[in-house]
Amino acid sequence: MDTYLYFGSLGPQEKQYQVPNFVGLALHPAHDREIAHNALEPLPFAGASIPKIQSQDVFEHLPFEKVPGVLDEIWRVLKPGGVFRLSVPDYRSPVLKRRSVYDSMGRVLGDLRMGASVAYDEASQAARVRFSSDGDAHVWFPRYELVLHLILRSQLRKCDAIKFYQCFLDDQHFLCEPIPENEMFVWRSVPNDPRGGGQPLSIVVDFFK
Repeated sequence: MDTYLYFGSLGPQEKQYQVPNFVGLALHPAHDREIAHNALEPLPFAGASIPKIQSQDVFEHLPFEKVPGVLDEIWRVLKPGGVFRLSVPDYRSPVLKRRSVYDSMGRVLGDLRMGASVAYDEASQAARVRFSSDGDAHVWFPRYELVLHLILRSQLRKCDAIKFYQCFLDDQHFLCEPIPENEMFVWRSVPNDPRGGGQPLSIVVDFFK
């Protein structure tokens, strides 16, 4: 039986848990379907050995400049003909905008629901954002062009095909195509999550090696 990789905890509440091939890559494994793994470290698998890999709402917790190296490892272990599915929150979604704070240029400083807090800094005379240190905070705020930037800096740019299904392309235009489940269900997507009223909540993209 081929092994599939799922970045993060693979609890019974995840639909991927019902697919016996999936193994969770968790910092603190809770059961025998999870293995200990820090996403910033090399994957403990041989090159070109894994046909399906999924990361759902994980990479926004990692330092932005470290993500291309993680994508390189995914490219290394993904089988030719294999698929990697990435989903991250889309910070052009009105749902996420409402819970975020911004600087004077309109850039997201922090997501108040995901580990950010704001205070006035006397030294700089400006707002200062702090992030929780428990690993739950979003430390960067994905948008279409940021995800493209990461792809172009990684080996995944060499994939035979890269397909965006759902995302805001800019502040007015978005993609919202059906996502083939393909055993890689995405919770925070249309139509599975109704909070967006039919608009994307996540950037969802498949990479076909």
